[in-house]
Amino acid sequence: MALPLSEPVEHIAEFLVYAMPGFVALHLYRTVYPVKSLSEFLQAAWSLIYGVVLASFVRAVDAKYLEQRLQSTADGFPRLSFILALVVTGLVWGVVLVGINKSRLLLSGKFHAFRFIAPDVQSIWAKVNQSQVTDWAVVYTDDGAVYMGWIKEFTYDPDADDNDFLLSKATCVDDNLKVKYEVDGQGVYLNTRNVKRIEFVKGK
Repeated sequence: MALPLSEPVEHIAEFLVYAMPGFVALHLYRTVYPVKSLSEFLQAAWSLIYGVVLASFVRAVDAKYLEQRLQSTADGFPRLSFILALVVTGLVWGVVLVGINKSRLLLSGKFHAFRFIAPDVQSIWAKVNQSQVTDWAVVYTDDGAVYMGWIKEFTYDPDADDNDFLLSKATCVDDNLKVKYEVDGQGVYLNTRNVKRIEFVKGK
């Protein structure tokens, strides 16, 4: 049985319920593939759009295959079974969005003809560090040091001014790229805020 709610509170609660699966899907997708933050209005709008579509899908499945076991068309506030189904559907749709994006990345990276389907990562920093890039990096830091190596790991926060990265198989070189010494550990940890420029050269 649905809990009695005052009409304004019930309307707000129903809005949150129907926006929830869209929010869950978008949050899951953005966790795996960071993109620039949307405004609060756009986040609410996209969550509601996805939520309404997913809720309609759940209701159709409930009516056709589940014989209304989820009580998706019951009067009053949505039943717990329907709410849980919306949460699960939001998670599944988020996984589908991640899978689509991953497939686009793999296909565009493996086959030149499919480069046009590559998702926009919204950052030059992320583009130059994609998995198919094999160039070595010559990093000039603000303290005058120059390192050459391969960017093994990097962070990407679209809303941050700076990102850190690990330069593996690194050597410290002079201005003529003559080796001064080798870094025999994991590499050199750097942050883009301390980098003046990065030159990319073909790997050998």
